[in-house]
Amino acid sequence: MEYHVTSLILQLQPDQRDSVLQYLHSIEGAEVHAESIDGQLVITLEGEGHHPGIESLHTIPGVLSVSLVSHHIEPLK
Repeated sequence: MEYHVTSLILQLQPDQRDSVLQYLHSIEGAEVHAESIDGQLVITLEGEGHHPGIESLHTIPGVLSVSLVSHHIEPLK
């Protein structure tokens, strides 16, 4: 088993900010670290194994793009 830490930048439609944040807070292991006034979020997804939330981010209404910044994998002992 592995532990994954993934950092992403999401570009949002500004009028959808609240609903996107609500969705992100419902994902286990998701954390919002920063937000810009022009609708960008810096988030991380952490957890064991592949995180299914990465693919689902593209389907959230109001998310215009998802950019991978980094992906780190540590083996679990």
